[in-house]
Amino acid sequence: MKINIKNIKVKSICATLFISLFLSCNSGVIEELEKKKTFADSLVKIGHGFQEIFGSFGNAFGFTAVKSTDNRSIVGDYFEKIKKGLADTKGKLDALAKDISSVPHADTTEVKAVISSSIEVIIKMIDSVTKIAGVTKENTSIDVNHSSKPAGANPDSVKTVIAGVKDIIETAKGSGVQIEPGSDNGTPVTNDDGAKAPAALVGKNSIQAGANAGHALADEVAKADPWAMINKIKDSTKTGTALTSNTDNDAGQLATGTDSGTTAGAKSTADLASAAALKAMTNKGQFSANSANEEVKVIKGAAASAVNKVLGVLDLIIRKTVVKNLEKLREAVEKIQYSETTGEVTEGKN
Repeated sequence: MKINIKNIKVKSICATLFISLFLSCNSGVIEELEKKKTFADSLVKIGHGFQEIFGSFGNAFGFTAVKSTDNRSIVGDYFEKIKKGLADTKGKLDALAKDISSVPHADTTEVKAVISSSIEVIIKMIDSVTKIAGVTKENTSIDVNHSSKPAGANPDSVKTVIAGVKDIIETAKGSGVQIEPGSDNGTPVTNDDGAKAPAALVGKNSIQAGANAGHALADEVAKADPWAMINKIKDSTKTGTALTSNTDNDAGQLATGTDSGTTAGAKSTADLASAAALKAMTNKGQFSANSANEEVKVIKGAAASAVNKVLGVLDLIIRKTVVKNLEKLREAVEKIQYSETTGEVTEGKN
């Protein structure tokens, strides 16, 4: 049998060319698959990082109710906790920004812009809670004077809390959080006799409050709407000024002033309750009771309840603000799409 060497060589060359061509084509496919896998792995890493941010953020919030026997410093501790939670969230967003910058074959411009915006919001919140924490650290319990007229809270401290609350609300609104107006009928709370609620805050005619003023204060605090209270704090314009002899006194005035021979009342239930919160959480603030027994306990309980209403709303506002920004980030991350053309960048549209 005769073997045609020439035919074998031709077939061998053809086979070699075919294999080379096949491998050449496949190398492009393999390279493309590797790129897509790298892209997918990067998105998985980003997803894990995002979930970690959401999880750790949730654990950083929430507060333990202030008790009537607690020191004022527990309020400062709460704001320090919020500050740390916000700072940790910012740190994780910084790390996520680096991860996103390394995602190949995709345009991450929008995502990075959202992260930058979110970090700016968190920095503003950190600044606000830091200021409030600094003036709510007094290591003394809620003070009630039962032998003479009470003392107003430190005006500068109250101003700082008011400014901090206002900044938190403005930052939240800028992020799309709705601030509820709350329910407040605007009915003035008079102080025409020592047994009325305002007397527990500011006294009556330069002396301590009359009998049952503490119970009257507790009733007013109980029916006060927390949202209305936080808005009254935000809108307070006067601190450290003399109280008027009528009911034209807002939260800041009632927290820092005392009744020097007048019959000073409150503009509304929400003003009175928010003033009780401000006086209870800041230094030098002192309430007034007619006796050293049950009345003092009732006033301390009412003051602690007022503080809890304010802290509860602030916690909710800050939480909603961070969630709003994280939701914007999630939406931006979900838009990222792979670009099959090297150098071409795309972001999908919803």
